Amino acid sequence: MGRRPFGAILWVLVGAALTGAITWLAMPALMLVTESSPHGYEATIARLEQSLTARADWKVLAVNDYQKAVAPFGAIERAGSINVCNPRYASRILGNPADRSVTAFMPLAVGVYEDGNGDVYVTRLNVGLLGRMFGGTISEVMGQAGADLERAVASALEK
Repeated sequence: MGRRPFGAILWVLVGAALTGAITWLAMPALMLVTESSPHGYEATIARLEQSLTARADWKVLAVNDYQKAVAPFGAIERAGSINVCNPRYASRILGNPADRSVTAFMPLAVGVYEDGNGDVYVTRLNVGLLGRMFGGTISEVMGQAGADLERAVASALEK
């Protein structure tokens, strides 16, 4: 009788460890969305900028060229990101001091990179899923921002 509680505790710990391991391994695939672009690198950047700024209240804050930035340290294929912000959404989060910790995820970024074969990819955070982890206003706003971002990327990647 004394061994049953020990066995039950052991199985609970094994189950928790397996759940943690599965979550750890699955998280990168869930948190990042990456798609192939049918367009060249420059065209993909231009199409993303146009598609993002065509949406209500979205602003392109910066276009970063990582190939140029890391050149003193080594050669890489073309890689960059577009930093975007929707001040209407941002104001809803920043208006509550308790929600301001998510400024670490602001502004949002859409990455664009080219592999050694010349194929171009677009990548970004799964903003809606990330927002759900916080709940409340953050979840609502990041869900809306994520949906806007996905529509803009889909439009830019059309042939």
